[in-house]
Amino acid sequence: MNPPELLAPAGNIEGFFAALDNGADAIYVGYRHLNARALAANFNLEDIARLNEYAHRQGVKLYVALNAAVLEEEIEEIVNTLSGLSQVEPDGLIIQDGAIARLCRLHFPNLNLHASTLMTVHNSAGVEQLHSMGFQRVVLARELTIEELAHITASTTLELEIFVHGALCYSYSGLCLASSFYGGRSSVRGRCVQPCRRLYRSGRQQGYFLSPNDLSAIDLIPRLRQLRLAAFKIEGRMKPSSYVAAVVRAYRLVLDAAPGDEARAIAKARGFLKDAYGRKPTQGFLLADKSGEIITPHRSGASGRLAAKVEWVRGNRMGLKLSSPLALGDRLRLDSDEEVEKTAFTIREIVVKGKHPAVASTGTVISVPRIRDVRRGDRVFKTGSKLGKNLSAAKLRRLLKEKTSKPQIVGPVPLMEAKASPQTKKLKPGKRATTLYLRLSHLPLLNTALESNADYILLQATKFNLNSLSKRRMVSSKKNRLFWGLPAIIHQKDLEFYREQVGKLQQMGHNRWLVANWAHFRLFTRPPDAIIADYTFNVLNSHAALLLNEMGCQRVILSLENDQDNLKKLAAAIQRLTPLATVFGWPSLFTSRLRLKPREGSTIWGSKTNRLQHDRQSGLTLVRSDLPLCLFDYLTELAKMGVVDFVVDLRGQKFHSREFYGFLRRLEEQRCPQGHSTFNYLGKLM
Repeated sequence: MNPPELLAPAGNIEGFFAALDNGADAIYVGYRHLNARALAANFNLEDIARLNEYAHRQGVKLYVALNAAVLEEEIEEIVNTLSGLSQVEPDGLIIQDGAIARLCRLHFPNLNLHASTLMTVHNSAGVEQLHSMGFQRVVLARELTIEELAHITASTTLELEIFVHGALCYSYSGLCLASSFYGGRSSVRGRCVQPCRRLYRSGRQQGYFLSPNDLSAIDLIPRLRQLRLAAFKIEGRMKPSSYVAAVVRAYRLVLDAAPGDEARAIAKARGFLKDAYGRKPTQGFLLADKSGEIITPHRSGASGRLAAKVEWVRGNRMGLKLSSPLALGDRLRLDSDEEVEKTAFTIREIVVKGKHPAVASTGTVISVPRIRDVRRGDRVFKTGSKLGKNLSAAKLRRLLKEKTSKPQIVGPVPLMEAKASPQTKKLKPGKRATTLYLRLSHLPLLNTALESNADYILLQATKFNLNSLSKRRMVSSKKNRLFWGLPAIIHQKDLEFYREQVGKLQQMGHNRWLVANWAHFRLFTRPPDAIIADYTFNVLNSHAALLLNEMGCQRVILSLENDQDNLKKLAAAIQRLTPLATVFGWPSLFTSRLRLKPREGSTIWGSKTNRLQHDRQSGLTLVRSDLPLCLFDYLTELAKMGVVDFVVDLRGQKFHSREFYGFLRRLEEQRCPQGHSTFNYLGKLM
């Protein structure tokens, strides 16, 4: 078993050299705007070619993140990019979009595919499926425990990678809709505005209920090394090079420690990590009994290294007694014993006995401008530093050019572009009648739904629903209208239950299914009669839809994040399958393994108008907006685009039959309720 490689982030040229100089075995960088950190500096094709050459000369691998979800209009750019990357041949291409997987399989088979954590692979069935699709490596979801990792790693020969350090998200990666719902900036396109980091209130409680601390698994490296893992990954392409240097140095020290010397190495590494300013450290989900420590509701910002204590407060000045050196430009944050996060600020001025030094040493009492809410005795933490920066970005780029050859990258072959783009079809208005799909999780509504004029019913395959209906006979006419909707998250311990239940229902003649994760394709004992792919596959382009079609899906529920422009282009480009649009529902904006501190069912307020509901189901917290998504006013417009299959999603709410028929009347009248959201439909998806 080879030792796991230490994989470091580089969001810019400084980060690349910091990772290289401090012992990274491999480095991952983002391609321009088409990656999950679109707001980082990132790199173009020539940069990547030079970085690849330089890294390989040092015996270090280079991986390229091309892991944004792709819009229909970006397909040509993706083809050109893949053509260039296939000539550069980095060691791996990190992706989430099925379109890129399909294009690589057809035209660029020399590119090694790594499944991004945005593909939400969280059990052994998901790993098995991606292995069959030609992926070389899978980056597993951050929400797994060591016990779950042990089971998954023992079940496959595929390379597996896990995060060991860096930021955590409240939601499973790939399943978060919150940033997009409240402004069109999509997390699956690398433009998340982090609504989970905001201050929320519930009743008399106030706090950062959705804001996790930062993962730090340094103490668990000896245990994790016992598993068959290919790589330990550090998150941080938005972090400065000083962060990358400190974290890589710390993990390198522990990974290189001799047996019996690990405890000493870990103790020393913790000292390095104090200079990698971040939020309060947590071991994340790795230790199941410690997951309650992932969120500290009274604190959202970075914790950093203890730097000083407030000695006095007078007028518009305050005195700080330093426990570590400080310099102009350092970023600080007040902390106290109160259950509230205090102000962060930057040192703009230092006064020591009438002088104005740029740097002050340990033990010195300095005078700085007063910060609001400060009290004598408050602690002060350093969360960022201007010191420790080596060569400038410009000098590093010049060095890279001097040490590497100018890449000779040939453009894409025109025939290849033509083959890669699916032929569009002219849609004939009125060619197909409207088809209605009702989506339910509440079993008592099933009979009412089957008696309605809905064409199909999508019933959520909860454990309760499966156990109930697997014992009940159903006539063929009803059975043929029923699709079982598998949940997007099936924990490893529940995988065998779902295999058995799916097999049992297939034997009973239930052979219409809705799949919501790559793992689901491995659960069937025989090919279903019909498969619908859920919106959790984040289909924003025709090639992603075509991949699902080639895997047996005749219908696809398009991404809820689609705006009007992309939806129109996408609908015109899809062949051989039926696009479905969700026109009503309360989608889960966050899908999390973490509990929320406010009591279940209570309302969480993010602002006067932004209200969230939450409930706990099957070990998951689902957080929804109180405003439903509704496109009833635009059904005629959608039909003109060629989308005439509509999903009304009533999950997350409990209704009486009377209310149920009220929704159907609104659909017939094409009239939305007064309070609703159109999501991105009338806006612009970023």
